Amino acid sequence: MSAVFDSTTVDKSPGAFFLIDKKITCPHCGGEMFEPGSILLNTPAMTFFGLDWANRTATTLLCTTCGQIQWFVTEPERAPAKAI
Repeated sequence: MSAVFDSTTVDKSPGAFFLIDKKITCPHCGGEMFEPGSILLNTPAMTFFGLDWANRTATTLLCTTCGQIQWFVTEPERAPAKAI
């Protein structure tokens, strides 16, 4: 199995994240720590033909302070430990 689909290789622990060289902050509370996740972006046509597996995915970041969820089609980069 490819590491792309191996959930054991993905770090799901809370952390800080960057996108396009900018630190991501929560638009609601200003928090900087997030729990990462992923969501399947379903489309009616793909679901009709039983091809949900071929839909795109989005990365979600759940603010550990207030619970606000942000969605990203481009995957944010985890900040190095020293940047937190």
